[in-house]
Amino acid sequence: MNPSNDNTKIEAPEATSSTAGGERLSLRRLEQLADQLPARDFDILRDLETRRYMTSGQIARKYFSHASQRSANYVIQRLNQHGLINPLARRIGGVKGGSKGFVWSLTTAGYRLLHLHGEAIPRRRAFEPSPRFVEHTLALTELDLQLRGIDDIMVTEVQFEPDCWRDHGGSKLKPDMFAITTSGKYEDYWFFELDLDTETAACILGKCRQYQSYYRTNAEQRKHGVFPLVVWVVPNERRRDSLLDHIRQSTELHQKNLFTVIMPDELEALIRKGATQ
Repeated sequence: MNPSNDNTKIEAPEATSSTAGGERLSLRRLEQLADQLPARDFDILRDLETRRYMTSGQIARKYFSHASQRSANYVIQRLNQHGLINPLARRIGGVKGGSKGFVWSLTTAGYRLLHLHGEAIPRRRAFEPSPRFVEHTLALTELDLQLRGIDDIMVTEVQFEPDCWRDHGGSKLKPDMFAITTSGKYEDYWFFELDLDTETAACILGKCRQYQSYYRTNAEQRKHGVFPLVVWVVPNERRRDSLLDHIRQSTELHQKNLFTVIMPDELEALIRKGATQ
């Protein structure tokens, strides 16, 4: 469930861009970079545009699975030196987190480069993220990486917010993530909500009622043939059992089978079992 203190605004990309050191990149220099950078570099930039933040370790796991962290660090530092990405001041895990703990985001130059590369994306206005917002964002990336790491399961689509949000009845349902997974001949649909044990049970149930309301519109069923299972991913057993009890005991939730609550280490078993089970 997304922290409410993200007040990100959207604006068009600027005509010039600045490097991490403050040097402004000319349009000509950005065009040169667009021609020179390998495809994997662009994939990393796209991920940072979509996810907002990723650690060095997460970048390494996704794009350098058969190489060392050092290989990943070389590419990351190259993008940083080009002024396309910037590290946050605070590392995950502090100094003990090492190079894997650096958290990266796209710079103005990075947004502009993607725009020049044929991806007309809006640029998010820079703001100082709260530790809670960064933690939530990185945990969603971790969830995606965990999904993609399940053997014999194909992740055919993943949407992060705001792409996975749904309009209905004048309001907006805001899942944290939407995914489609395939195993053999079976295809499963999922809405994911990441809970860091910071919201009240009443807030969680309120979000469940929004899903129930959206379910009754049949919009998702008309599009996919089924309604995605809503998966609350929580940090510990106490929180899991508590939320399950609140959902079961709620007198306002009449489609309780729409929801399940799991811990991260239970994700693989759920995905293998399938949403309809």
